[in-house]
Amino acid sequence: MLTPPGADGTVPGLLVEWRQSASGWQGRVAYAVPGPHGPVLVEAWLPAGSLEQR
Repeated sequence: MLTPPGADGTVPGLLVEWRQSASGWQGRVAYAVPGPHGPVLVEAWLPAGSLEQR
């Protein structure tokens, strides 16, 4: 589960990889968001604090 920027609450996602940056650990995740013609797949680097295992 993750909390993407601009989202209300958490959404399911897939953790693809980790990296360490100057600001701390980040996870590259893939998740779907609603789009005008159906779900859209998003891939983004998010701070580790916004990720949660379930």
